[in-house]
Amino acid sequence: MTSASRSRSTAHSRPIARFFVACLLSLPVWTGVPSVAMAAMAAPPQPLEPVYLYSSPITAAFFSANGTSYDALKTRWREYLRTFYGKAYREVSRANLLAGLQPGVLVLGSAVLLDDQERKAINAFADAGGSILATWGTGARDGRGKWAGYGFIEALLQMKVVGTIAHEDNLGFLNTFGDHPLTWTVPGGERIFLGEIAETPLRVDSPNLAARYFDWQRFPAKKDSNGAIAYLEKDNSRRAYLGFSESSWEYDERLELPKIADSIIAWLRHQPAIYKAAWPDGKLSAQLLEMDTEDKFANALNFAKELEAANIRGTFYALTGIALKHRDTVEKLAEKHEIGYHAEIHVGFKGKPAQAQQERLGTMVSEMREIVGTRALPTITGFRAPTESWDQTTEKLLRKIGIRHHVTGPTASESRVPSFSRSEPALSTEDAIVILPRTQMDDLNYQGLKLSFEKASELLSLDFDYLHEAGALGVLSVHSQNYAPEGLMAKLTPPYIKRLQEHRGDTWAASGEEIAAWWRARERVVFDPFNRSGSEFSFDVRAPGNVKGLTFFVTHPAMNAAPKSVKATQPGSPQPTLVRVDAYRSALIFKEMLQAGHYAYSLEF
Repeated sequence: MTSASRSRSTAHSRPIARFFVACLLSLPVWTGVPSVAMAAMAAPPQPLEPVYLYSSPITAAFFSANGTSYDALKTRWREYLRTFYGKAYREVSRANLLAGLQPGVLVLGSAVLLDDQERKAINAFADAGGSILATWGTGARDGRGKWAGYGFIEALLQMKVVGTIAHEDNLGFLNTFGDHPLTWTVPGGERIFLGEIAETPLRVDSPNLAARYFDWQRFPAKKDSNGAIAYLEKDNSRRAYLGFSESSWEYDERLELPKIADSIIAWLRHQPAIYKAAWPDGKLSAQLLEMDTEDKFANALNFAKELEAANIRGTFYALTGIALKHRDTVEKLAEKHEIGYHAEIHVGFKGKPAQAQQERLGTMVSEMREIVGTRALPTITGFRAPTESWDQTTEKLLRKIGIRHHVTGPTASESRVPSFSRSEPALSTEDAIVILPRTQMDDLNYQGLKLSFEKASELLSLDFDYLHEAGALGVLSVHSQNYAPEGLMAKLTPPYIKRLQEHRGDTWAASGEEIAAWWRARERVVFDPFNRSGSEFSFDVRAPGNVKGLTFFVTHPAMNAAPKSVKATQPGSPQPTLVRVDAYRSALIFKEMLQAGHYAYSLEF
C-alpha cells in the first residue's frame, strides 16, 4: 500500500519499507475503568489528528558524548511518520513542547534525558487529553544526565519496570497478542526477533499488556517478569510503552513491527478499527487436544473418556502399523472423535527420497483401509508426522492422498495460529493443506524436564493463560504410551480440561479437521481493514461461501465507548449480533451461514 492509497483519517496503515520496522504493542486489560453508565453519558473524544515526534536536545548531547547517536534512533520514527502521516506529522523541539501542543499523539522515542520542565510539559499534555507513546528508557536520566530511575514512565503508565533482558536470559523474542485493539495487525503469538542491541530492553509488570518477551520456544516464564509492552487509558489520555529501543527495528525482517505501529497509533488517536477475528462466534482463542496414538494403543480410550466427559471432540493421529492390532479401539474412538494419520511406523519423513515417502504413505493408507474396512468411518483428512519430521515433499504427497490439515511442530510457524502450507505456492487456499502449529510443550517436554506434578501443572496452566491472551491456537499433544493411569499426562490433563471448561464462553475447543475447515472458510472472507470510510465497512465472501460464525472486532474510540448499533446498508443482508468483549473492543458475530456475495454495514457510536 502506498502513502497515496492510505486514507489519513482511517485507523490504520501498512508500511512497506525496511527501515520502517517501527515497533510498539499493547493488550486489553485496564485499570481505573469507569462504570458503563458513566461512560455512556460522556461523549467519546474526537479523533486526534497531529502526530508529534519529540526531539530532545539534552538526550542528543548525552548520546553524542557517549559515542552513540540519538538521531539514528529518531530516524526510524521520522521515516515512518513522515511517509504515512504526511501533514499530520511534525517533529517538535523543546521550545515547542514547553509552549504547549495541541492534543495529538506525542512520540517519545528513547528520550532518555528529560529535565523537570520537559516532564511537567509532557504530563500537562497528557492531562489535557493528549496521547503518549514512549519507548525504552524514556526519562531514566534527569536534565544533567544523572540517573533518575524509571519513575517517570512508571507513573505515566501505572506500571513497574522489573528489570532488564540480559543476553543469558534468552528472552530476545517479542510475542504479540492477536485480535487486540493495539496489535491486531499481526497474528496471535507472532514471534519477532529483537536482535542483540546495545540498549538493553526493559521488562515491565502491568495489568495492561499487549506483548511479552519469550525465548524461542516460548517457555512459560512467570507473568510478572516478561512484560514487553504496556498501555493505559486515563481521563481520555491514552498511553503506550514499548520496552525496547528503536535499534531492534533493524532485525524485523518480516516487517511486522511497522504494522503494529499502525494499530497502536490508531488506538492512541482514538480512531476505531474494524478487523476480521481469528476465531468463529466471538471466541478469543482455540484449542486442539490430540493424541499421537502409538504404543499402548488402548490408553487412547482413557484420553477419550476425559474428553467426552467435558463434551470435547479431540483428534487421534494413529500409527497404522500398531492400529492394525486395535481395530475395535479405533472404531470406538471414531464414534465421537476424529481419526487422523500418524504414518505407518514411527520414523520421520524429512530428507527421504520422494519415492520412499510415497511408498510409506501408500502403506499407511492401505493399512488404514484394512482397519476401517467397510465400516462407516469418516474420511481421514488429518496428518501428524512422527517425531514432527517432514518436508515439502511430504506435504505435496499428503495433499494428493486427500490430507487437508497437518499438525506440525514449533519450527513451522512464527505465529501461534493456523496457516497454509507453502510447499505448493500456486495452490489456492481451498486446496492447500492447513498447518496447525504445535507451539505448546507436549508430554515429552514435561517428562524431559523431570518436573513434579505440581510444577508441571503450574507450567501447563501458565501456558494456557499465555495462549489465551495471545488469541492463539493451543495444541496439547500427548502420546498414548504416556497416558497410563499412573502417567504424568494422565494426571495433568483432567485439570487442564477443567480449565478449558471454565473458558467455554471464550475458548473454542475443537478437532483438527474442524479447526482446519474454519480456517479455510475464514479465508473466503475478503476484507481490507484499511479500505473503509469512517464507521462504514464492507466485505465479500468468495465461492463456495458457507461461512458460519464469522466475527469482526471493533475497537472503541474510548474506554467503554462501545458501538450503539450496527446496521446493514443493503436490503436482505444478515444482521450480526453486537457483543461487548471488554472495555476496548466489541464483536460483530454473524451467527447464520454466509453465502458468496457482497455485504455492507454501518456502525453508530
